[in-house]
Amino acid sequence: MKRTPIILLLVIVSIMTIAVLFWVTGNETTENQTKSAMVRLKVGYIPIVDCSQLYVASQRGYFTAAGLDVELVALAGGPPIIQALSTGAIDIGFANLATIVFYEQTAPRLIRLSGGTRMDKDHSEAGLVVLADSGIEQISDIKGKIVAVNSRRNIVDLAILRAIRLSGLTAKDITFVELPFKDMETALRSKRVDVTPLPEPFLSVALRNGGLRNLGDHFALAFGELFSTGYFSMANSATVTPDVIRKFNAAISNATRDLKSPDDNTFGAISAVTKIPKDVLMLAGRPDFVSEIPESAFIKMQSWLEDESLLKKKSD
Repeated sequence: MKRTPIILLLVIVSIMTIAVLFWVTGNETTENQTKSAMVRLKVGYIPIVDCSQLYVASQRGYFTAAGLDVELVALAGGPPIIQALSTGAIDIGFANLATIVFYEQTAPRLIRLSGGTRMDKDHSEAGLVVLADSGIEQISDIKGKIVAVNSRRNIVDLAILRAIRLSGLTAKDITFVELPFKDMETALRSKRVDVTPLPEPFLSVALRNGGLRNLGDHFALAFGELFSTGYFSMANSATVTPDVIRKFNAAISNATRDLKSPDDNTFGAISAVTKIPKDVLMLAGRPDFVSEIPESAFIKMQSWLEDESLLKKKSD
């Protein structure tokens, strides 16, 4: 009879152990089911401030809340992103409108997703940077100089060509060389190039390091107002379905709302991806983050490209 309490205790412990095991197993199963229900997406981007909608949506959990497991894939520029998109290496790509206009000259129209940037005199986030002791004090002084661009026949060299034309120069007066944005400051300081068109956050970081001069925002000089970038997917994508587009757009919409009135958490999200300190980001220029790019912006971009002979006119 004395052994009955001991046996009863063992039975209770055994039941509790089994219950805990079932609870743990059940939680693991639920977690695994939740993960398997998430749609996995690879999104190509350029590590610049323009992609902040992606950074905020990723770091603040908006993609996860929408049921998307997003992997951000850093690439050098719009053309490599479009190439990765067309080969299926990524599902969604960030690109400037010039890249899209070029691509759609010979390929099917891409799907336009939510998100993108607009620039004007109040939303400046780039600059033509030279060495302070180079003797280059204004844009007209870059005649005969080597100018870096992240990719040729694209939005950056388009902006530079339009900006120098206002100073009386032509495309024949400068030489373009391709360099990733991340390598431009080093190339400038080592005098391998004479002029670098730096976007944020590279612009603020470079100027903070000293010894440089900013000639001005080439985009503002060239265009005044410009819808510059957006997010795109292939029309025949098996992954980017209408439901996935809806989820992606919802997450980007939340991020856009945060970026309209950024707080410490917003800058923290951008810093987590770019590795740029929050205090630098807070002082850096930013574009206007928008929910969508009007179709008229693509038509205007095509006209600008034709004007600078970067794109052949269809009537020619």
